[in-house]
This record gives sequence, C-alpha cells and structure tokens, in this order.
Amino acid sequence: MEVVWFKRDLRIEDNAALAEAAKRGPVLPLYIVEPNMWAQPDQSARHYAFLRDCLDELSAALGALGQPLVVRVGEAVNVLDALHKQTPITRLWSHQETGNGWSFDRDKKVLAWANANAVMWHEARQHGVR
Repeated sequence: MEVVWFKRDLRIEDNAALAEAAKRGPVLPLYIVEPNMWAQPDQSARHYAFLRDCLDELSAALGALGQPLVVRVGEAVNVLDALHKQTPITRLWSHQETGNGWSFDRDKKVLAWANANAVMWHEARQHGVR
C-alpha cells in the first residue's frame, strides 16, 4: 500500500508526493493529528482552526478523486505502525518538512521505524530543502 502522509502540504495540486505515489498503485492519503505537536509553544488554537478548514478542503478534493483523507490521532510512529499491521505499507510518501526541532525529531523517529519495518520512505523536496 502506498501511504501519502500529509503534514504541512495540504493540497493535491502540484503535490509531488501524491503524484508519485499514485503512479505506483492505490493510495491511502493520511493526516496524523499529533497531540505532542499541538503542545508546542509555536502552535495555537488559531493554527488548529485553520488546519481544520484545510483538512476539510483536502478531504473533499481527495474524495472527488475517489479516496477521502484518512485522519488519525496519535504519535506518528504509533499511527503508522498500527496501519502497517492492518495492511502492510510498501512505501510512505511525504514532503520534506522545514518545521521546528520537534518535527525534525519526529521525522527521525519515523525514518527509524520505516527502516526497521522495510518501508521505503520517499520525501519530496520543496522550498529548496536538500
């Protein structure tokens, strides 16, 4: 199964991760609401309200393509592990993120999980990230 993990890139237009995953088979579009992220000092209720609006729009756009957005709550590694146990994930797709130290550490944990579970994680570059 191809999983596209939407993090900050909540769009279908010009989404390299989504386009590449779709070339390879059925796609499960996923957004993870991470409680620890929302506990960070740079997050607020305004951010969350904006996120909810964006997720509604993204889900509608994906639904029009035949697969609405799947939203799960929890830590990324735990959510991915539970999905992987239900239906094995072949590849994980996302954009490289230029967030904060918390998101950097989270992504290192996801990479370790992916490597331990033979899941190929492809991170599309964006905004000059290398």
